[in-house]
Amino acid sequence: MKKFNFIYHLIIIFLTVLLITGYFINKKNSSSKKKEISNLNRQIISKNNQISNIQKSFLKEKKNINDFINSNSINFQEILSQKKLKNSDSFIISKYRTSEIVFSGNYRALASAYIDFYNNDKEIILATVDGIFAIAEVNNIKKFHKIKSNIFDLISYDDFYTNSQYGIKDILVIEDNLFVSLIDQKKENCFNLKILKSKINKINLNFKNFFETPNCVSKKNDHGYLAHQGAGGRMYKKGNGILFTTGEFRNRPLAQKKEPYGKILNINLNTKKSKIISMGHRNPQGLYYSQKYDFIISTEHGPKGGDEININLEPFNKIKNFGWPISSYGEHYYKNYSKKILDEAPLNKSHKKYGFEEPIKYFVPSIGISEIVPLDTNEKEFLVGAMGNEIAEQDLGLHFIKLNNKRTKIIKHKFIPLNERVRDMVISKNKKLIILFLETSSSIAIIKNN
Repeated sequence: MKKFNFIYHLIIIFLTVLLITGYFINKKNSSSKKKEISNLNRQIISKNNQISNIQKSFLKEKKNINDFINSNSINFQEILSQKKLKNSDSFIISKYRTSEIVFSGNYRALASAYIDFYNNDKEIILATVDGIFAIAEVNNIKKFHKIKSNIFDLISYDDFYTNSQYGIKDILVIEDNLFVSLIDQKKENCFNLKILKSKINKINLNFKNFFETPNCVSKKNDHGYLAHQGAGGRMYKKGNGILFTTGEFRNRPLAQKKEPYGKILNINLNTKKSKIISMGHRNPQGLYYSQKYDFIISTEHGPKGGDEININLEPFNKIKNFGWPISSYGEHYYKNYSKKILDEAPLNKSHKKYGFEEPIKYFVPSIGISEIVPLDTNEKEFLVGAMGNEIAEQDLGLHFIKLNNKRTKIIKHKFIPLNERVRDMVISKNKKLIILFLETSSSIAIIKNN
């Protein structure tokens, strides 16, 4: 065990040094910048693969590498205290970093996790991408106590625990219940989206299957397959239901078919039946519903460019179509696609012309768009997270947007750099406290909104 811990800490130190080096390379402007970053990326991927191989050896006994580091808790250390955020008049940030989460949802990240408030915003629940759960008091964010679970009994394929493309995609607390969305393997080389549900118990979570998309997406299809860029999985409570975003796993035509992929669904909490609310989505990553003003605002990844912010006014009157893959302001990553693929996914540079909903904002180049939260009770001001890897392109930070009174367009937009990938973000009911998981440095940030 001592030997294992020594090897693990060496790997963590190495990855941390690589990421810090990458940070300083990112800040300077030199002709060799891209080559240096490319070399660092290859080194990080190689080390992540080594950690994955270690993890695989423990899965046979239903054990997780995280628990060998610290079986009882996830500890954070304060690295930044009460600092005013750049380009913001009202945000004060504190940051807490940990070295006790191993896996990430992206090779550019040190670790990935999802968060949500619990117990009337007094506590926060954390779930790592590979299925470790923990809880902490908001006033004592330095120590998260781990909660055991039966997730090994429900999710048995290795890639969930070892491959950054898979794993948990979001968590949602509704009263005393915890919902967890994830990618599951329905059969060999065929994957779907699933939601698990458990009563919140601070000692043990007993998950049961709550919902799953009935069909799976095969790795063998004309358009290819890529879970990492096409899963969705974001959840938001709406009345007696859960709004749930689904991506198309790179099988692009699914977004325009009567399939549960490339959609925003509404899942009834009692019957567990789902209805399509909107379609033509690629990979929706941020989701909010305004009960007061009856609109959905969502964010989604474009391909090469074309990240979107979308508004759906009166969303439950009819199914609206947001155009993917017929329309997009992004481009395909590759130029040599067949005529069949380009006919099915032409990426036209207009939505309205082809009968689709236009985004209220699109980003070229992409910002690696993520979660969205409201900042005011009038629900016109929002924060949008950005991942990506380039500050100059307004990645690695937060985007403040303000909508007009009709909520049909953005009238103010401001970028707030963090130099961190914002994987997840939640806001307290009184809108005064924003908590983020920053995966570049494996940190939790607390932002006070003054």
